[in-house]
Amino acid sequence: MCIFFIEGSLEVKLPTIWTDRSSGEKIRGREEQKREDQRRERVRRKKMQVREKVEKSRNTLWLRRVEK
Repeated sequence: MCIFFIEGSLEVKLPTIWTDRSSGEKIRGREEQKREDQRRERVRRKKMQVREKVEKSRNTLWLRRVEK
């Protein structure tokens, strides 16, 4: 029977996985972000228009009541 003594530690180094995107993927990501930002801005403007319209109609109703 042979017994071997090994000094030191047993370390396992796992490979590093880099998730760096290619330049094409970065550009697509920026374009998607830009489209999403534009969509959000359109929705925001539409909501503001609706609020303004509702506010105008409320003011008109209030004025009609005051005049009577």
